[in-house]
Formats: sequence, C-alpha cells, structure tokens
Amino acid sequence: MATIKDIAKKAGVSVGTVSNMINGKTVVSEEKYEKIKKAMEELNYKTNYMAKNLKMQKNIVIGIILPSLDEPYSDIYEGIADLLDIRDYITVLKLTQNNIVLENQFLEQLVGMGVIGLIIVPSDVNNYQKYKEIQNQGVALVFIERKIGSIDVSNVLFENKKIIYKITKDILAENSGKNIKLIVGRQDFTNEKDCIEGYTTARSNHEDDIIIINETKREALFNQLYGEIIAFDKVPDCIITSSIEFAKITLEVCNILHYNIEIHAIVGEKWYTTDLYKKINQYGRNAILLGKKAAKLLIELIGNKHLAENKTIYIESKKKYRTADVAKSYNNGTKIRILAFQSDMVNAMEKLSYSFTNVTGIKFEFDKRNYTELRSELTRQVEQQLSDYDLVMIDIPWLRSILGKNYLANMLPKVREDKLLNCYPSSVKNAFYKGDTGTHIFPIIATVQTLLYRKDIFSDRDIKVQFFKKYGYELEPPKTWTNFNIIAEFFDRRENPKSPFEYGTAATSLEPVGLINEFLPRQWAFHGKIIDQWGSLVIDSEENVRALENLVKTFEHAPKETAHYFWDEIFELLIKGEIPIAQGFAAHYQPGKYSHHGNTYEKYIGGTRLPSGKTMLGGWALGINKNSSNISACYDFIKWNLSDTAAISTMRLCGCIPTVSVFQDETLKGSYNWLKLIDEKCNMGGLREEIYNFEGQPVDLETVDQLLSKGIKKAIYKEIDVVTALSEVKEDLSIILGKKRV
Repeated sequence: MATIKDIAKKAGVSVGTVSNMINGKTVVSEEKYEKIKKAMEELNYKTNYMAKNLKMQKNIVIGIILPSLDEPYSDIYEGIADLLDIRDYITVLKLTQNNIVLENQFLEQLVGMGVIGLIIVPSDVNNYQKYKEIQNQGVALVFIERKIGSIDVSNVLFENKKIIYKITKDILAENSGKNIKLIVGRQDFTNEKDCIEGYTTARSNHEDDIIIINETKREALFNQLYGEIIAFDKVPDCIITSSIEFAKITLEVCNILHYNIEIHAIVGEKWYTTDLYKKINQYGRNAILLGKKAAKLLIELIGNKHLAENKTIYIESKKKYRTADVAKSYNNGTKIRILAFQSDMVNAMEKLSYSFTNVTGIKFEFDKRNYTELRSELTRQVEQQLSDYDLVMIDIPWLRSILGKNYLANMLPKVREDKLLNCYPSSVKNAFYKGDTGTHIFPIIATVQTLLYRKDIFSDRDIKVQFFKKYGYELEPPKTWTNFNIIAEFFDRRENPKSPFEYGTAATSLEPVGLINEFLPRQWAFHGKIIDQWGSLVIDSEENVRALENLVKTFEHAPKETAHYFWDEIFELLIKGEIPIAQGFAAHYQPGKYSHHGNTYEKYIGGTRLPSGKTMLGGWALGINKNSSNISACYDFIKWNLSDTAAISTMRLCGCIPTVSVFQDETLKGSYNWLKLIDEKCNMGGLREEIYNFEGQPVDLETVDQLLSKGIKKAIYKEIDVVTALSEVKEDLSIILGKKRV
C-alpha cells in the first residue's frame, strides 16, 4: 500500500506538503496540487482513516451495539445511520443477541479501534463498571431503549409505560371484565419493566396477569411461550406483548392450539401500516426518530464533553392511524370519471383505487392529460357546465377562476360532520382555502420549491480546493441566485474542464408553468414587481431586468434538451448523477422510480431552501363536479384517500397526499428528505401577486403568465435582449389591464 512518503517522492515535493494537502491544513499551490493528485492516482493511494485518527487524535468512528436487527432495532439503526452518514462519521455495528460475553468482547474491540462514541442497547444492568471505565477513557456514551441507573449517562428511551397503559385502558373501556395477559421480557431490562408498570398502573392488583419471558434466544422463545400458554387455567381474551417477536410467536402458538385470542403488540415503524399480521393489533413507536435523537445527542457529547448534565429523552409513540375504512357499498355499475394531470401522484391514486373498488364496487376511469391539455379541457368543462367528469384536478393558479364559475360542489356540511380538514396541517389549509367560502376542493399535492444538490460533490476535498482557488470562497449550497449561477458555471465542463459534470444545472422553459416558476423566485429575490404600490406597471424595472438576466445566465449552463422537461425529469438527472444542483417543486423528487438498477445517488442528495429564501407554493386539489350524479361516491373516495393508511400508502407508491400523518412519518422522511422542509416552507411559500385592471377587477393570472412567459422565453433563447423582452411584456400587459400604465 502506498504511503505519503511514496506520494511525496513521486510528486517531487516534501512529505509535509503532501500531508498538508491531504489534511487541508494549508492551501497548496496549483502546480504542486496537480502533481500530488496525479501521484496519488497513479499509486492508487487511499486515505487510511484508522491511522489518520490515531495520529491526529481526531476520530470519526462511532460504535453501535444492538441486540439484533429485528424490529424495532432495524428502524433504530436506520435513524442512527441516516444522521451519522451525512455528518461523515464511520459507523461500526455489532449485534449481541443480549449476550453479556459478546457485549464485553465488542466493547473491547470498539474501544481498541479508538471509537469516539458508542450508542448501546445495554445487555447487562450490572455491567456499569465497564461502561464507567469506557467513559473515563473519553468515549461518549448514549444508552437507548434500556436505562441503567447505576451510571450517569445520557439515554434515549421509548414511552413504553405510557403506551402499555393506554392499550390496557382502551381494552378495559370496551369490557372491564376482560381476561388479559401481559407477556414481557426480562425484568432487569428497564424497557420491559416499564411495560409492567404501565399495565399495573392501568389495572392494579392484577400482577398475576404478567408473564415474564427470561429467554432471549429466538430458538428458546417458542418453547417457553408455548409452555406458558398451555398452562393457562382459562384461555385469555387478550394478550398484550412488549414486542412484535413475542406477538408473532404467540400467534403461532394460538394457531397450533386453535385458540382465538386477541393479540396486541408494541412495535416499531414498518409493521405499523401493514396488514401482514392481521390478527395482531400493532401500536407503532417512532424508532427511526429514536435513532436520530440518539445520534444527535452523541454528536453533541462528542463536540462538548463538558456538558453540565447528561440527559434522558423520551420518544413519544405514534398516534393510532386512521384506517381507510368505507362501510358503504354501491351498485356494481357505478363509475367515477376523473380528469387528471399525468403525474406520479395520479398514477399512485389510480393504483390505490383498486383497493377502493374491491370494497365498494365503484370503478374508476382516469383521463390523464399533460398540463396544457388538462387546462384546456377543464376550461371547456367549466365554461359549458358539462358532466363528462365526476372529479377534476386543479392546479393552485387555477383555483380562483374555477371557484368563480360555480362548477364545483360545496361539501362543507359533510366535511364539518366528518372533521375531514383536520387531516391537513394548518400550512396546507392556509395555502389552499384562501378565498373559498365553502369547501369545494381537497388538496392532494402540496409542495414548495426546494434546492437539491449532491452533498458528496459539495463536500469533496479536491472540488472544494478547485472552487476556492477560482473564486476565493468556500463551495456550499448557494444563498443567492448570483451564487447559484457561479456554481453552475463552475460545474459546466465547457467553462471548467476539470468538472465531473457536463453541465452545471438544468432548467425548464415549458410555457407558462416552467418559465414562471423559474422566474418568480428570482424576481422576488431581486425585489421586482409587476405592479408597484401606486398601481403602475413596472415589469420592465431594473429589478426585473436583473432577475431575468440571472435566469438567462442559468440557462447558459443547462443542457438544451431539458428546456422541455418537467421537474420529474430534471430531478432524474440529479438522482442519476448527471448534474450537481437543480431547483424544482419538491413533490417531483421521487427517487424510488429510478433506483432499480442500484446506480443512483439518492443517498447523497441534500435539500435546502431556495437562494434568498423566496419560494413558490405549488400544489393540486380535487374538486367534485356539482353536475355529477356520483357526488356522494366521489366524496367517499376523497375521504378514503385522506385516511392515514391510504395517504401513507399513496406516498409509498410515489404520490404525495399532504396530510399530517405523511409529513410526520419518519420512515417516509428517510426516503423523501424534502418532507422535512415542506410543512414549514408551505407557510413561507409565496403566492402570486394580485393584479387588477383599471376598473379594479382581478385579472386572470394565467393570462398574465402566458404573456410573461412568452417574453421570458424570447430572452432565454436570445431572440431579443432582456430589456426589449420586458418592454414587450409591458406593452402586452397594458392591453389586458384596460389602459396603458406607466
């Protein structure tokens, strides 16, 4: 294996110069940098992180010790790794199977490697001396799921006592005389002890209901549980278990014995929304969140070993999801026709509609159109008050004009009765229901523009050095649109032959939606307006000129073919590693569509706010045609789609129904990082500027968009200059406003 001495010799520089470049201590000259890099490539040099850690006393290795990767531990590990991976820590996972000998062996191994932190599910409450010894060596410790009272250490724990208490109370509320048994693991594990306390708090003087399973090996669990169950004097009505593992074995024993026992289990993330085990009532816990909290706490301890106090964090359990339940049955001949936008969301809704059909007998026909065709057909349906479609899909910019045509059914009485809008976060309701005097629409997509970029590229040492040498400041996600263009220029191989990308970004010039959504965030960032505070038409102002010049510059670093792309296709380029940075509406980022070949970069995609923080709000809603003969069936279908289980299933099918349950689901956040931003940013998302004609009547924004996008496109393709393009837009707008404004 090559060493830095070999590199120095081949490059003709000192060992110190090579070391400085590798460790980023000083800026190395361009000539020496290229020589060193070439020598490293020829000698196939790879950084030895272990040796580097020992020499620099700057470790990046963290040990994780779990009993197994059964639920919820697989979910916990996912949360830990998700946070530590993006902070460039190296994780080493060890599985103890609750074996004390193995745990001690792994502790010795990990400490010997020089780990700087450990996240542990402890196997032995009496092992506190060992843990304390590790702490004294400067290793940060965080215990998860189980707590050891004999040592002062930070903990992240489930609220097991609270969830078992609630399960027991809910069962007794149905029938106070039910015969219940509680199956838990070893009492010296605090997570199991908490379950016992939850049960006895809910049902005092029933200690005999508790069955303690001391076995931890999977092959021995069946034997002990079988023996416990056949020893019952009376077959219980219910069994509550402290894990999905106990529940599955209990169900297996009940099947063998032909016992019909109601089983309840506390679980993790993944079993919570599935009917795989239909005979087990499952109660989800935020296991991924627990993992993330533990990782974040450990990083805090590593960064500040002199924190005044260790802390204990309790992770609230998941709320019980509302199921997609429809009791009503319809005639087999009932069919609902939907005029819809050709999109991932509609494809997901169509796939899920088969489930609704199997329950109700209602069949569906989706007429999927592209953006322009959909708007044209919807206009025809509304203007002529036709009944060709039962449900129609409406983009946010169209809402005002559609609502004003008295085409949609007002479902307010039913919505109030069902409290249906409670499923939406306030940010979504605020965005969609402005100006709706009843309830004529139901949001099915809510999104904001987000900036997505390749985290690995933006943190690459060589690329950061190149950028700093050229521009004199650090490479990081852009805070301004000017900086966005500088980064796009840097990654454009025509401008920088060393770039790993052919183009620096991608952008859409689809009319009008693409161009408007590219231009408006820039217009807002440069403080441009269409109409100023005195009512004058100022689209040709200096601020708007600067915004359009910026957009023209962006297109210079984008491939020409992307001009006709939608955001799905732009984000596909990013996921496949063909561009380093792009902006678009977050809901169009669907990595699951492209990952089947295993060569995509979704793990390295980071999301952040747009430059200058000005972002457009986007989204779609469903409305029921008031002329439809299937209004009741349409409402039931919408209500079914908005249930927690259906909304989450839609998301997993690459849709995006903006309910509270979707935004808060930690499993989904792991796949769709933009969910972390969307609820917050919906409140910040910009709505369009209201424009009025000389009579004080609101002007149709779609008409404004058409005129504005026509001028923007001419400037982008350099048919005319920016100033001329905006002057032409001003002339066109002055006509539809009814008089020329200056």
